[in-house]
Amino acid sequence: MVSLNQTAAILMASAVTELFPGTLLIEGQGTPDFFYYDFLFPFEFQEDFLTLIEERMRLIIREKRAVKLLEMMPANAASMLRHRGQILAADRLDAVERAVVEMCQIGDFAAYSPVPFLKDLSIPFIKILEGFPLGISGRKTIRIVGAAALQKDVLKLAAKKQSVSERSHLTLAREMQLFEPLEDLWMWRAKGVLLRKQLLRIWQEEHVKQKFELIASPIAFLGEGTEKGLTTAHVQYFLQTGAAKVAEVALVTSSQISDPAMGLFSPGAYFADQASVFCADEKLLEECISSLHFILKIPKILGFEFEIVLSISSEGSQKARSKATAILREALEKAGAAFTTENDFRSGILASIDVRIADALGRRWTGPSLRIPEVAMPSGKGSMLIRCAFSSLERIAALLLEKSGGLMPLCVAPEQVRILVATSKSNAYAAQVCKKLQAQEFRATLNCGDGSLKERVYQALKEKVPYILLLGEREEKEQTLTVRSLLENKEQTLSFDEFCMRMKSELGSFTSELTN
Repeated sequence: MVSLNQTAAILMASAVTELFPGTLLIEGQGTPDFFYYDFLFPFEFQEDFLTLIEERMRLIIREKRAVKLLEMMPANAASMLRHRGQILAADRLDAVERAVVEMCQIGDFAAYSPVPFLKDLSIPFIKILEGFPLGISGRKTIRIVGAAALQKDVLKLAAKKQSVSERSHLTLAREMQLFEPLEDLWMWRAKGVLLRKQLLRIWQEEHVKQKFELIASPIAFLGEGTEKGLTTAHVQYFLQTGAAKVAEVALVTSSQISDPAMGLFSPGAYFADQASVFCADEKLLEECISSLHFILKIPKILGFEFEIVLSISSEGSQKARSKATAILREALEKAGAAFTTENDFRSGILASIDVRIADALGRRWTGPSLRIPEVAMPSGKGSMLIRCAFSSLERIAALLLEKSGGLMPLCVAPEQVRILVATSKSNAYAAQVCKKLQAQEFRATLNCGDGSLKERVYQALKEKVPYILLLGEREEKEQTLTVRSLLENKEQTLSFDEFCMRMKSELGSFTSELTN
């Protein structure tokens, strides 16, 4: 399905540039569920364009235009795209770290293809699902999403899924007041900081329990301030102090060109976690198995569906790569984890185990990881192992948003309960309830602000607050709470104790998962 949707993505790009000359391609690809492309139109985008684009795609299929594979060096491919006026797509190719890239040519049109595509236009069923603005960086970037399938029923299922635009973190992060984009960076807002605090609490508790020394490196002054600087700092710290287990969370700069269309998945700077284990060579396998169980724990707690990939780099000597790959493979097999293997360049890494999580489009992003770096350890100092529970807190936050359209797991939701009053007569009762909830260590807030109750309920729903408590004279008289759950989308009347038991039960399932 990926190759089918990949071909459809490039077919759509071809159709758009034919219909609307001067439109700039940015980036697009096929995934297991959808295909998409991001465009910069030279004029205001209209919803009617979607029908025209789908009709032109069908016309190109009927014409049976030839599909060719062009293998080129990235610089040559970028030069070709610039010659054709596709300067944004060319800029993206300049950042590709591969010796050779594959270009898909349909008729006279050609575009970079990061994943395999079909060698003909055998696409029996195709549908454009939506087009929506990304609203980033001041550009009127439009993302158009569609689906292709071999069977009509499969296409119908794809069309029935919640729309990608409703689950896009680019929209949700701002609506929920978690993040604000600033050029190629994303600022954590007050509620976002609370979310990060909950994620870091889980991270810190686990590392303290496993006797890691928590440190803080001046990463901004180490090399270019990238993750490689963390590795260098940890090695130096180990050699000077003998600390065999160190961990930290640091603000680092990306080693790749930031792409605004990727948002929190690939910002210019982000908070990275890294734990480094230094051990004797004969203990490396044991540490790999233990660390593998750890990196799989957090995605399970947060409810992610994921795949495990053994990634083999082209860094270092063949002997070093083979040894690192063999150790990680054996760790996966002993842990009973299903995995796939691929070759993937990663600077400074011999081999890694990557936990890849899907976004709303079905693209896979590396979250937790286990890496064996290319580090020249002094004789007798053993080996180094790097493990990351998140890799990027920004990316994990974005994946959490896209997993369920913004409904955060209660354990990490920055605001668990919002209390709304019908009239000011209930303010005292609402304040009492809020204080009692906070005493139970629930993250509760009280909103007695301006606007009608309907407007305030709408705002709480828009910000995806898991529980809304509606309090009025009746609730005060009966000493009850009217509870509205975002997950169930219904209201029910509970006593204060019943509501607390419900919250604790939901949080208890998280606690038991964490301690297993």
